[in-house]
Amino acid sequence: MRPKSRRRRSAALAASLAAACALSCGYSTTSRTAKDIKSIHVPFFENETAEPNLEISVTEQIIDNLVSDNTLKVVSEDGADAILDGRIVEFTNKPFSFNQDLNAEEYIIVIRVTATLFNRRTNDAIWQDKSFQGDGSYFIEQVDENRTFDDAVQESLREITERILNLTVQDW
Repeated sequence: MRPKSRRRRSAALAASLAAACALSCGYSTTSRTAKDIKSIHVPFFENETAEPNLEISVTEQIIDNLVSDNTLKVVSEDGADAILDGRIVEFTNKPFSFNQDLNAEEYIIVIRVTATLFNRRTNDAIWQDKSFQGDGSYFIEQVDENRTFDDAVQESLREITERILNLTVQDW
């Protein structure tokens, strides 16, 4: 092999390595949580709305997201490093779109919760009184999408619980 082609290959390899390093700069092997927080407890959220059993759905979906994420271990209160406490403060179901006769065809559900994450050991808030809102829509009559009231509630809860999860497991 001639020296010039070896130099070209070396230069190409060096350029490739530099590009790979540049692309990986955002990657980190550190934990996404505070160093002393390894476990969390999620008591049932208070339901301040008239919508029955909403607290069960909200709490279960938050726990499911935390378990799936696997950054924090979900445990009983006694063994928890942190506690996620919250309230469901709004549930609305209102017309969203209308037909030519001004009859509602589509409704939107809006759910809002307020939550606080406490460090159980220090009794300090890691973040406090954060508001999370989600919404979902459904049609009164069956249409191609077949979106129901329950689908709209689940969509709203999915948005809320993903935002809570993201805030809970990020660097504080």
